Amino acid sequence: MSSYRDRIKEQIKQYAREVNIHELPDIFHYWSNKYLRPRFESVLGANDLYSFYGNAIDAALGRKEGSSRILSVGSGDASNEIEIARKLIAMGARDFEFVCLELSPILLERSQEAIDAAGLGERFSLVECDINSWKPSQTYAAVMAHHSLHHVVELESLFDGIARSLTPNGVFITCDMIGRNGHMRWPEALNAVQHVWSTMPDQYKYNHQLKRLELVFDNWDCSAEGFEGIRAQDILGLAMERFAFERFLAYGNMIDIFGGRGFGHNYSAESEAHCRFIDHVHALDDLLISRGIIKPTQMGAIMRKSWQREPIVYRDWTPEHCWRDPNAHVELLPILDWHYRWEDGE
Repeated sequence: MSSYRDRIKEQIKQYAREVNIHELPDIFHYWSNKYLRPRFESVLGANDLYSFYGNAIDAALGRKEGSSRILSVGSGDASNEIEIARKLIAMGARDFEFVCLELSPILLERSQEAIDAAGLGERFSLVECDINSWKPSQTYAAVMAHHSLHHVVELESLFDGIARSLTPNGVFITCDMIGRNGHMRWPEALNAVQHVWSTMPDQYKYNHQLKRLELVFDNWDCSAEGFEGIRAQDILGLAMERFAFERFLAYGNMIDIFGGRGFGHNYSAESEAHCRFIDHVHALDDLLISRGIIKPTQMGAIMRKSWQREPIVYRDWTPEHCWRDPNAHVELLPILDWHYRWEDGE
């Protein structure tokens, strides 16, 4: 008779399938196109990331306050910055220069090759730099940080440097993670995830990133090695202390798990049942965030050093509503009256 461990191994083999875990699963795109894109357009005024950054940067350049430089914090291979530069040129911007800060010399080499291939060499300066020790020496019309802040340990120093380096009406633009460190769930959100987990057939519990079956959901800490999500939970609070928000969109929590790279590959956007399940998870996310029970895990934001008007937000999801005090004691959820009925064969 097979041992419990042997049965687990067999289940893992049964549910595992080869997927490209670096690509977001198709069920994520189902969710983002149906739910996130309309909010992105209405709050952030853009229908894609390049337009989001490009529109804000173009407006800042148009204010002509003595700097045509754009700082990118943690630019990676500069693929995003190249596309944004193309967008700016298409919008009529002529006088601008990207200054890209990146720690990895390998990525900087790839960046230079891509920039040269795009014919944009005069538009870029590449700087090998540890962002944790960066100090500004120039002023910038705009600073962008695309999913780089959650890798930074010295956030206070970085944010202070950004604030000092911005022109009076310059903008700080970012899309990044704002949930618990290591991309874990806070206890109140974990409670909700575990409830949903208890309703699911086992074949949807295979983690494609970690290559294991999680019959019990593991609140995995991604910051245990390296800098992934090292201070994610501090980003929003520190930004609120130092900047004023012009536009702010917060989103995500449980949907990050069910639609993300780890478990999202268990679902197909071609399956009506799978899409219906994601719809249910999204609705629960929205309900709990609106009631302030759980907090969003991601944000897109345009910030300034000062801004006298109320920020454009989704519903009443202001930065204050969406911030989760790391030291707060939050009551766990009561038993949720939530259940998705899985039909046989789904």
